[in-house]
Amino acid sequence: MLRVSPDGKEVWVQSGVTNNNYVLDAEDLKTLATEPCGKGPVTNAWTPDRKYSIVTNSNDTFAQVFDARPPYKEVKRLNVGQGGSNVGFSRDGAYAFISVTGANAIAVVDMAKLEVVEQLRAGAQPTGLIVI
Repeated sequence: MLRVSPDGKEVWVQSGVTNNNYVLDAEDLKTLATEPCGKGPVTNAWTPDRKYSIVTNSNDTFAQVFDARPPYKEVKRLNVGQGGSNVGFSRDGAYAFISVTGANAIAVVDMAKLEVVEQLRAGAQPTGLIVI
């Protein structure tokens, strides 16, 4: 999976083959950073203030919070349950919501504390996620 940063300057690419997150310069695709992920990284999403980016892992029990600015290092691992899929944020960026397919749940993350504060029940194997 890949996503272009909100400012259009970077492309973040998750590779399930190498279990890495790659940060590329959007202009010339030069690698700016390579960071290890869990098994089967799926996608990433940036907090509204672009301070952090969360990467989910489909074949692991944690999601990773990365600093969204150089040097793009991992800040924290969040125990969300097996099969993190997609990420969305509350409008104010106070909470992240991570769909977790293996847990049939949505993990709620307090972004000030960088902690999972709740697991909301969801239908079978939720993958997509829209936060309104």
